[in-house]
Amino acid sequence: RSQTSFPPHRGPRPMFRIICGNGPGLFTAAEHASVQQLVDSCGALVTASGVADVRSEGGFTACAVFLANVDRAAQALGLQAAPRCYRSKFSANYRALFPDGNRHYRVDVLEASVDQQFAIFVNGVKFELSADAVVACQALATAWTELIATLNRWRRAEAEREHIAGALVAFDVAWAAFERLYIGELIAIEEQARQLVVEAVRCESRLPAELVRFSIPGAEQAEREFVRCIAGLNSVANFKRKGRDDLGVEILARSRAILRSGTVEGPNFSSPAGREAARVLAGDVLASYEAMRNYFKKVGTRIEHVDPHLCNNVGLVARLVDYEESWEVGARYICQPHLLDAVCDVVAEVRAAERLAPEFTAMCEDCDVELFLVLPRLVILAFLSDPTGARKHLIQSVLPHRFAPDDDEGAQQRMPKPAKVDHDLKLLHDQFKECMRVLAKALPPRTSAPTVPASPLGGRARSPQRAAAWELLVRQAIQGAEDDSLETYAPEAHKVTRELMRAVERWSLELQRHCPEDWNQCSSVIVHCIHICDTRVPGRA
Repeated sequence: RSQTSFPPHRGPRPMFRIICGNGPGLFTAAEHASVQQLVDSCGALVTASGVADVRSEGGFTACAVFLANVDRAAQALGLQAAPRCYRSKFSANYRALFPDGNRHYRVDVLEASVDQQFAIFVNGVKFELSADAVVACQALATAWTELIATLNRWRRAEAEREHIAGALVAFDVAWAAFERLYIGELIAIEEQARQLVVEAVRCESRLPAELVRFSIPGAEQAEREFVRCIAGLNSVANFKRKGRDDLGVEILARSRAILRSGTVEGPNFSSPAGREAARVLAGDVLASYEAMRNYFKKVGTRIEHVDPHLCNNVGLVARLVDYEESWEVGARYICQPHLLDAVCDVVAEVRAAERLAPEFTAMCEDCDVELFLVLPRLVILAFLSDPTGARKHLIQSVLPHRFAPDDDEGAQQRMPKPAKVDHDLKLLHDQFKECMRVLAKALPPRTSAPTVPASPLGGRARSPQRAAAWELLVRQAIQGAEDDSLETYAPEAHKVTRELMRAVERWSLELQRHCPEDWNQCSSVIVHCIHICDTRVPGRA
């Protein structure tokens, strides 16, 4: 006798259905092939704890294949899709995903049903699905489970054509019901999540096109509201920085005042270098503000393209990063006259030091790593040369523990007075004064003008000998051991200079390490101002 063999998982009853052809409860060959393909893809589904895994790459792919086969099997069986006319009310983004009345099963919709998570977080805000959507979600999960069970029964030859067709129809009806509610509520949630952008677009549209027209009624209030909108967006979308929401319109007003009048309180703005540094910082604030305005002008015509998860909008985040960085500097320096005066003073003096050592100019232009070793030394020397001037406030802002508190709140607004420094800083200043005295005495009388022009890093109204001594210290700070100019001087001058520079190095490390964030911001501001100012000098790149 010959024996009849059957393919794996297929007993004699399924084979009988194929052989006998079409009939009540029977499959055609094409129908059978599509159902068999569906059953095979069902067996390939990845599950975790009895639930379909749609998060892993393999699970997602297997589920996508299965859903595509569900659609093909339903079409092969001649099953009509559940009505989907509601899709005409979808937003443009979702109409692109669901362009017509066909099934268009998507894994992300199934995932929402499988997870049974009814809370959606967007921009840190929790949104709850409606009770109707929750019921539809659970109904789809039930239909999914029943479809899988029916396919497994068919694999064991325990289900007929009507069972498969019934499970497919029930699944499609449940899917359409959930899709209508879920996508509709997603659209509403996304619209609400975009309201920060919509409000910013609305506020920007009310602003005058030109800054000179801000005298028109209502312009100041509109700008205040616009800045408030940016602050709200920054707190939600700017994941690359702090996301500050406390950067107010006064930063913008102060920056405009600097750029319009060109005059700022403080003695160090009398020098061209000081004024230029102030204009650089104020210009950064205005530039980032205008970049935000231009962004909202463009995005206002295509709001639907804005990702409701605002941190996913690359262009928005990039502008917010620049905005927060420049406005944070503005809040710290531009809105505090004593600190703006101090940073402009130091920028002017460091630029003067460039004339002493060409390699320092190259460091500034290239932002060489050595620059960030030299710069804190120069800042410490600058303070030691004039501890009662504006630069005191810069050191005090970075090393507050080295200064006693001012007597009253208005102390920072008064004329400079001797800094209240701690004992160690006082000893360093005494060491600096002694070194300057010894060097000035050891140096020969000077007949030529100093390399550094008037108001150099060495302070004001210096004698030629003291100016030359200062130039030597600046070269030591920049060139370090490579500067051999000390070798020609008396041993005492050599000794006190080396001791001072070792002490300055220790203090420069404290300057960098006590509060790295404050120092990094301070040094980046100084380097940025130097770089911009140098590029504006005729003949400089």
